[in-house]
Amino acid sequence: MDSAFVARVAALLTLGVAVGACFDFDATIAGGPLSDGGALDAGGDSTTTSTDGAAAGDASTHDGASADGGADSASGPFCASYPRPTSEGAIFFCDDFDDDTLPGNWASFETMGGTMTETDASFVSPPNSLDESFAAIATGTTLDVALRTPFSVPPIPTTLTFAFSVDAVRIDTSANAAIVLGALDFLDSGGARYSLVESILIEGGVATLSLSEQSGLADGGMPYIGHALGKSLTANTFSNISLVVDWTATTSAEAKVSVDGAQVLDTPLTMTVQAATLQLGIGTSYVAEPSPGWELRYDDVVFTAM
Repeated sequence: MDSAFVARVAALLTLGVAVGACFDFDATIAGGPLSDGGALDAGGDSTTTSTDGAAAGDASTHDGASADGGADSASGPFCASYPRPTSEGAIFFCDDFDDDTLPGNWASFETMGGTMTETDASFVSPPNSLDESFAAIATGTTLDVALRTPFSVPPIPTTLTFAFSVDAVRIDTSANAAIVLGALDFLDSGGARYSLVESILIEGGVATLSLSEQSGLADGGMPYIGHALGKSLTANTFSNISLVVDWTATTSAEAKVSVDGAQVLDTPLTMTVQAATLQLGIGTSYVAEPSPGWELRYDDVVFTAM
């Protein structure tokens, strides 16, 4: 990872609310910019939908914490065949974007500054994938283009798995360009947030993968720890990214990341909150600006806790 870029990220994060509206180095930021303190309800004037008429972010209505996979949208072939966890309190969520109209079983769907549509142009499991696209982005643009859904915290210890396939169709090759791909948020009862954020960083014109630990705390602090994965993406080719979190105690966990089946990271985590709610998100609320634009495709998103 470019050390200058990491330093720039850390410096911006210390600015707090002053940059919150345009610097959200997190796919979810719990539904809005850093200035919202990490509240689950979606902020801004983007389009928020709820699949059952309840308020977006209500963990009780979108909770997959049951052995029968109550929150999954398993209508497509990938999700229909994916093994369900059977342990008590297990969580299963899956979307292959093949049958359901967006947002499907996701709790909220944001399209501020870009688009998310289902496409049959390419996929891992037929017939569709999810296409996320941004046109040219000016400095100071507020972005929030994502699908998100919350879950109750499962019994700890537990193993969380967040996996998806991504294709970098069109990238910004500028020096220090970056885009968020997705995140797993841990939210406490007071609105503080700790996030595991998966991103693309551009190094020498090549799209490389990164995992970061990024927080939004009640006192305004925003700690950041970056982990370079040493793995690049090939344009117009889907890569499978798997994040496994062995969550052993309230604020103790270890993360393992694999890309296309090969492990590229194994690290202890510095968790900053005692989570009362989890939130899963794919999409983007941060792109390094200005940018000529990006296009990404997602397929076969899975989240489990067991």
